[in-house]
Amino acid sequence: MASDGRPVRRFGIAARIALIVVAALVAVQVLMLAAYLTERPREAPLGAFVPLMQRVAALAQLMQQVGPQERALALRASTHSGFSPSVVAERPAVRTQALLGFAARRLQALMGGATDRFVAVALVGGEGGRSSPVQRLRDLPGARLRVVVGLDGGGYLDVWAGGDLTVRLLGLPVGLIAGTLGFLVALAALLAVRRETRPLSDLADALERFSARLEPQAVRERGAPDVRLVIRAVNTMQARIAELVRTRSLVLGAISHDLRTYITRLRLRLELLPPDPQVAKAQADLSGMQAMVEDALAFARASFSPASGETVDLSAVARAEVETRLAEGAPVHLAGADAPLVVEGSRGALARVAANLVGNALAYGQCAEVSLHLQEDRVELRVEDRGPGIAPAERASVFEPFYRVEPSRNRESGGAGLGLTIVRQIVEGHGGTVAIEDRPGGGARLRVFLPKAQPRPAPAGAEAPQAGSK
Repeated sequence: MASDGRPVRRFGIAARIALIVVAALVAVQVLMLAAYLTERPREAPLGAFVPLMQRVAALAQLMQQVGPQERALALRASTHSGFSPSVVAERPAVRTQALLGFAARRLQALMGGATDRFVAVALVGGEGGRSSPVQRLRDLPGARLRVVVGLDGGGYLDVWAGGDLTVRLLGLPVGLIAGTLGFLVALAALLAVRRETRPLSDLADALERFSARLEPQAVRERGAPDVRLVIRAVNTMQARIAELVRTRSLVLGAISHDLRTYITRLRLRLELLPPDPQVAKAQADLSGMQAMVEDALAFARASFSPASGETVDLSAVARAEVETRLAEGAPVHLAGADAPLVVEGSRGALARVAANLVGNALAYGQCAEVSLHLQEDRVELRVEDRGPGIAPAERASVFEPFYRVEPSRNRESGGAGLGLTIVRQIVEGHGGTVAIEDRPGGGARLRVFLPKAQPRPAPAGAEAPQAGSK
């Protein structure tokens, strides 16, 4: 907010990304210009020795043909940045270096005349009288070329050509410097773009968690104004959807609860009637209605049954369910439940998952083979039967409410078509997944994957027992 109470106008996300790209390009150009301006005053013509030697030879020949006054004028006319000639009376203490012998010979040939003319070409570093021949590679940056030519009329032409040999900046090729700077600028631009788009990633993660748990996942409003507006709208939408689902579940639960009361009354009244085939049929219908009401209540509770944060031993849950079924005389087998397999969640909800899967296998597959498997970061609960199985085209539909697979899974076999729907809601609320496969040898295989519980940090202030303590 501004000081006058009006909201501060911010750039939208498109404008921000455009500004980032433009700023990156401008920064690269500015850095390249700075590198050019830094190096240009020291730029050396040494990359082309022949033109340089031709210039020195021509200047030396000119010095031999003009008088003293004209010499001074010619020297001033030929002096420029990176090329500084002068005429001295005494021979400078400089000699040709081995690597530059070809340049000295070229200059000697260009001068013509006496073959014993003094010619010296050397690379020197330092300033003025402190200059010394370059002998190591690290002395190359900033080195200058010194050319000395003996004149026929006496004296010596002493030429200094300044700049680096390969037009370098800080000892490195300018191209390498420019590429490195461009990479760094691009990296900075990438980080800036990531910072601007991070709220959208957080929003996507929150929506994924909301779709699994149906609990509002508030996202902090930040970023560009249009992104903030989207985040605010999504936060509001999450709250409304959660409230609608909660209201639906409450209404469904209330209706199912009241229906259960009336069913109980009708069952009591039928018990008071004399035995009759019609009474038996009515009692069977009431039993079917009772099962439907129980499933509807479970479905309503499962709509909001996320992981409670407690740890649950899935092996103990599976053993309890199998023992209950065995006590009823059901053909159930359990494997892999010897060691604890701990997950995070609600024990009651996970017990409902096991009961629904085992009951489903017994109702439609004549038996239930339950097994537990520990994987790297999750625990698998597997329930298999020997029934007709579920066709691949119908595997997604069986998780929908009130859906039944015909002809084997029908109303006469019991249930309201909510068992697997409840399983999926509970499992996804716990951060897991459910899959249906064919059992080798015939039948269906239902696999439930739940995240393995992570070890929790020790409470603050807790001290590890010391050696020797009792």
